[in-house]
Amino acid sequence: MSALLQDLRYSVRLLLKAPAFTLTAVLVLGLGIGANAAVFSLVNGVLFKPLAGSERPGRVVGIYSHDRTRPDSYRSFSYPAFADVRDGATVFSDVAAYTLALAGIGEGDATRRTFCSVVTARYFSTLGVGLMAGRTFTADEEKPGSGTPVAVVSYQYWKSHGADPALVGKRVRINSRSFTIVGIAPANIASTLVSPEVWVPTGAHELVANDFMREDGPASLADRRSEALMLVGRLRPGITEDGAGPALRALSDRLEKAYPAENKNQQLSVHRLSRVSISTSPRDDSEVLAPVVILMVMAAIVLLVASLNLANMMLARGTARRKEVAVRLALGGTRGHIVRQLLTEGALLALAGGVAGLVLGYWAINLLVSSLTPLSPVPIAVDMRPDVRVLAATFAFCGLSTILFGLGPAWRLARTDVVSQVKEQAGEDRRSGRFRRFGARNLLVAAQIALSLGLLTAAGLFMRGAIKAGEADPGYRLDGQVLVSVDTGLAAYDEPRSRALYRRLMERLRSVPGVQSASLASVVAFGDLSESEVVQKGGTPPDARKDGRRAGTSAAYYIIGSDYFKTLGVPLLRGRGFTLAEEQDGTVPAVAVIDEPLARALFPGQNPIGQQIQIAASDTLARSLPPQVMDVVGVVKGLRHDLFDKSPVAHIYVPYGRQYRSWMNVHLRLASGDPATEATMLQTIRREVRAVDERLPILTAKTLTQHRDTSVFYWAVKSGARIFTIFGAVAVFLAVVGLYAVKAYVVARRTREIGIRMALGSTPGNIFGLVLREGLGLTAAGLAFGFLIAVGIGQVVGSMLFQVSGFDPVVFAVAPLVLAAAAMAACYLPARRATRIAPIAALRSE
Repeated sequence: MSALLQDLRYSVRLLLKAPAFTLTAVLVLGLGIGANAAVFSLVNGVLFKPLAGSERPGRVVGIYSHDRTRPDSYRSFSYPAFADVRDGATVFSDVAAYTLALAGIGEGDATRRTFCSVVTARYFSTLGVGLMAGRTFTADEEKPGSGTPVAVVSYQYWKSHGADPALVGKRVRINSRSFTIVGIAPANIASTLVSPEVWVPTGAHELVANDFMREDGPASLADRRSEALMLVGRLRPGITEDGAGPALRALSDRLEKAYPAENKNQQLSVHRLSRVSISTSPRDDSEVLAPVVILMVMAAIVLLVASLNLANMMLARGTARRKEVAVRLALGGTRGHIVRQLLTEGALLALAGGVAGLVLGYWAINLLVSSLTPLSPVPIAVDMRPDVRVLAATFAFCGLSTILFGLGPAWRLARTDVVSQVKEQAGEDRRSGRFRRFGARNLLVAAQIALSLGLLTAAGLFMRGAIKAGEADPGYRLDGQVLVSVDTGLAAYDEPRSRALYRRLMERLRSVPGVQSASLASVVAFGDLSESEVVQKGGTPPDARKDGRRAGTSAAYYIIGSDYFKTLGVPLLRGRGFTLAEEQDGTVPAVAVIDEPLARALFPGQNPIGQQIQIAASDTLARSLPPQVMDVVGVVKGLRHDLFDKSPVAHIYVPYGRQYRSWMNVHLRLASGDPATEATMLQTIRREVRAVDERLPILTAKTLTQHRDTSVFYWAVKSGARIFTIFGAVAVFLAVVGLYAVKAYVVARRTREIGIRMALGSTPGNIFGLVLREGLGLTAAGLAFGFLIAVGIGQVVGSMLFQVSGFDPVVFAVAPLVLAAAAMAACYLPARRATRIAPIAALRSE
């Protein structure tokens, strides 16, 4: 221990005597370790950090129900079915039910749409968490139809309202109804990456239910046909998921006998909850493994580049210390002691870099999450605070980097020949009389350049994808288009009142000067919400496949008004669009417009006009509802629906008069696409909407271009480009610094040789070319190997790119040029310095 302390004290003194080297080394390691700490903090928060309530005995699992004859046909639960499971399953210590609703949170005169969770009374106790203040819901408030307007708000909501200590007992406006706040939830209680802002009891379900929850069945949760809930349960201590199987099979048999119509062939099962999705079927987190692995690999490459850089610095520093080591060996020191002392010095540098990297990584990951928060419809529930796992991982990165950059130089320096070094002139490197093409330092620099090219190429691919995403359109021009999103349900308006309001609103907006045309749509391309239905030709009931899914073609489902295609500029290829009567009157015949992809799928080689199609809801309630049969009256050009659609996908359009939605999007085509005109028109439209009804919540008012640029999917593309650009920039910076350091060091060590060359007649141009050529030779070698690495990385990340090939010719041409230019700049300064060496001074140097 005393020897280790002695090595530690000696290393500290040496590092303090070389502040420039020490600060540079800490910076290099801080960048490398910081990148890894940031990525691991993200992975830890998403996948590894225990969920709130995990310290309570028993494990929280999802409870699922599927048809024994069709294993993939999972369904939700009704409230009576939940009660059956809660009262009949002995393997759970607690069972709770929940569902999500889109609700409007009132704040002054504005209404903000967010997700609200409708839960049973023991929801929080099942998760194993207690409230920060107030109380949870009671059994009476849980009863369906009780209609008690009480709510528990989130920690984020409490913080956004000034952390009011007296918030419990105050009111919050949800869907224009006043709810009493009875509790405040603690931070990060969600089982997934996002958390609702407000929870209400199942007794208030009808007060917050949206159209998605109502359209396919009874609105009341008390009805066994109203399968709207998902279940979670806490297994009793000692019971595993497999161990719960026999009891759940027995309970399933009892429920099938008691309620044969609702529970025929239904089997209960449990599965661990996914952290990245909410679903009626079991999910794992495999969908995020590929991005996580790629991020970790890229971060590891940055750490490797940083370690190679520092290894070069340690080699250079070791060359200058050969005489010191030789003297120590001559005085009786052992080579093992020399290695131990040098590794101690490296470990100190790694620890200092680890501290810097931990701070840098925490700042970087918080910046990333904060950039997502404004775009997310619900608060982000990922806890990025460092914990034991993050600290342990950071120490592991420090240890790994110490081995990577310290062991080789330490072992090489410990093998110093005592006799030759003692005899050697001070300051002279006997191997520096010529450039060593395959010396350790040169190989390390070439490796840095190769790895940096790989990361720079990945950054270029993601940047190209972000640029293309910023120019994407669904198949029609976005300029000159304004979008206004409203929701009458958030003002607690019923269907008749909502329809009358939309009729007045459209009449007024269509008459605004500067508006060429206007229409309604339930869904907007590149938006965060979507609907889809299974469409089949003919008027007979749709067939079911062996896997239980509906036969037919899945299509994006749009509810639209008249002039929709004219407003967006979508070509009508056959037939007609919808009339004003079909937009306003629900008694007109059932008609539909389809697009080219759906027409090809249903009517290949035929004229779809006049043909019949039908829609059947794809969930379990469809078995009790008749299919919607309608006549095709028009065919339009195919469009993309999601930002990541590479080609047009199937669409079906139905008139608003036949299908109601409380939320709608108003599309307006302006006479001018000038940005200033668009901004002015947005203000005008807001005033016109307020003039129609002051209570109508305006959720968004923006141009279609802004709609695309603020979508979560576009954010994901930009974030990927931003992350990889940072990785690429850091790697290139480290590689260029490493190349500069090596060339500057070599020039300094070869002062005598350069002086002799110049004394014998070499011109400054000859010296400049000599130094520059060898630096560029290193760069060329690194780029050659780096190209192979870049090709491999392109193949790996190709599936994650937006509309870009993994071997994009532009990126594979530009990335090497950028790196070569940076390397040339790094070589230029040492080469220029070499030309300024005075021969007389060089010959006198030692």
